[in-house]
Amino acid sequence: MFELLFLLLPVAVFYGYVMGSRQANKSQQSEKTRKIGFLTKGINYFLYRDKEKAVDEFIRYYDSDGEHSFEEGLALGTLLRERGDLEKAIRFHNNLLTTAKIEPVQRTAVLLELARDFMSSGLLDKAEDILRELISYNSAKKASVRLLVTLYEQEKEWQRAIDLIDSFKQFADEGILKRQSEFYCELGNESYSRKNYAKANDYFKKASIVNKGCVRAYLNMAKIMIEIGQTKNALTYIQEAVKSDPEMIPICLKSLAKCFYPGQELQHLEVLNSWLQLSDSPQLVMAVADLIMANKTPEEAEAFVMRLLKKSPSFELFSYILGNLYEGLDPKNQERFAVLKSIMDAHLAGNYRYICKHCGFKSSVLFWQCPSCHRWEQMKPHQISEWGAGGVRTVAVEKPEKDA
Repeated sequence: MFELLFLLLPVAVFYGYVMGSRQANKSQQSEKTRKIGFLTKGINYFLYRDKEKAVDEFIRYYDSDGEHSFEEGLALGTLLRERGDLEKAIRFHNNLLTTAKIEPVQRTAVLLELARDFMSSGLLDKAEDILRELISYNSAKKASVRLLVTLYEQEKEWQRAIDLIDSFKQFADEGILKRQSEFYCELGNESYSRKNYAKANDYFKKASIVNKGCVRAYLNMAKIMIEIGQTKNALTYIQEAVKSDPEMIPICLKSLAKCFYPGQELQHLEVLNSWLQLSDSPQLVMAVADLIMANKTPEEAEAFVMRLLKKSPSFELFSYILGNLYEGLDPKNQERFAVLKSIMDAHLAGNYRYICKHCGFKSSVLFWQCPSCHRWEQMKPHQISEWGAGGVRTVAVEKPEKDA
């Protein structure tokens, strides 16, 4: 009996070891499952656009274990900034910098994120100090230049931004050059406000050289030419603006009208007709109709508008037609048309005229830089015929700074 127990002892020990191992593995698996659960929840919240809960779950996942990759830590710091927890993001990225095992390339990546944190927090001086340091690093030069240009843009340090771009031309892609042209336009506005037209025109010309599609620069040069009586040059600049972006034709119409003197209506009409090949905007159609009415007959103008109205339905063109149907009607019908037109005009007056092609911001006035997404020259005239069944919304905005 004793011998039997002696023989069974190794079996019992092995059995105990196996069962203990299974229990330990089960415990480890349960802990691992719990941690993965945090990560899975975070991803699900992120996919369902609940950034608040997503970041909370990612933080729980990160805190559940001290062993994480550098990339996970960097990504979480970025999520904190995107959520608006700027102090936490700064603290998180600063903690990553103190990690003993951090490599030079990783340190550079953290510093870039820290600079973004400071910029989002409005601590531009601290961000500038970091970016000035990073510009000397080959691995971070391109990203640092871009961020520093954005920083100077936020501070409205237009000349510093221009000088920085000129100093690092090798990193100046099309997007950076377009922004540089806008910085020149801002300097041109400042000179124009001081009535230094020659210097203002020089800045606008530089803008058009840097970006040949800068509508803003062409229109400002046209305005200066009109003021000094050089309408032929003004017409050239306006045509360049239209060529660069036909969508901006509606805001070119007033400047174009100033390029022609009494007796030159047919030349004016010829230019407008050429623009009709590029756009059928209601403002353009009405400008053509006005000239037809003044130089030909009201019937021809009405027929022209009706033809375009059938092609592209528009509230504005409909209101225009109503305003030109009074003649020949009896007083009672004239009153009916007047009431209908007043209702239509009241409806049109309260609606936005411009929309940002990038973020959808709507405004009743034109901003060269969208107040919402801060993109330059993305706000375009909005045709009322494009309004959907959802109705019309108005946007209260501050009066923008006028260009030259």
